[in-house]
Amino acid sequence: MEQDAFERMQNSRIYRFFEFLYMLFQINLCMLLLTLCGMAVFGLFPAMFAAAAYVNDVFEGKEGKVFRSMWGYFRKYFWTGNLLMLLYAPAVALGFYAVYGRELNTALYFLLFCWLIGAVALRWYLPAVNVLYPEFPVKKKILFALVVACSRWMTTLLFLVFHAAWLYAVLLAPQLMMFIAFSTPVWFTLWRVKKAMKPESFYDPWAEEEETGGGHDE
Repeated sequence: MEQDAFERMQNSRIYRFFEFLYMLFQINLCMLLLTLCGMAVFGLFPAMFAAAAYVNDVFEGKEGKVFRSMWGYFRKYFWTGNLLMLLYAPAVALGFYAVYGRELNTALYFLLFCWLIGAVALRWYLPAVNVLYPEFPVKKKILFALVVACSRWMTTLLFLVFHAAWLYAVLLAPQLMMFIAFSTPVWFTLWRVKKAMKPESFYDPWAEEEETGGGHDE
């Protein structure tokens, strides 16, 4: 009877909800620690890649210990994450400079706007592409993430609304939201990208190899 009651408790929505919050808290804590390991500037984006890789493991039901797994992913994707940082940070800095600093001509404003939009789209899509297509080289991952961001423009707009709303919620209640402030956007973004991309139907890299390798037997 006690075992049946415990199983019913585990299957209850409240138990699963708090288990989910605990997972987000663990990932959030790991992201903060890994960011500090990279002296903040060089640790933030690799920590985000590590969180996305671990969340993907959770979705596929093969997650391990969160701290050990994310540390391994942090080292694995350290250079890829910092490559994204080099694309993202200058775009944001120049964007603030263009708004609050010296005026630029129209052509430079347009180039900066395109660079900023591309950098933001990469921040949302590249961690998911990185774990969904690990066999791709880095350049192909970047190009593929940009293509997905354009072709799935409704999902991109959803990310814009979600991240704006989430930022407002964090600023509204920072003491409460700080425990899951960084992990929740990573989880939501990866979940939506996996659902929107549908690798088996949207793009199958192995199908191309089969076609170029002689096709299918009739």
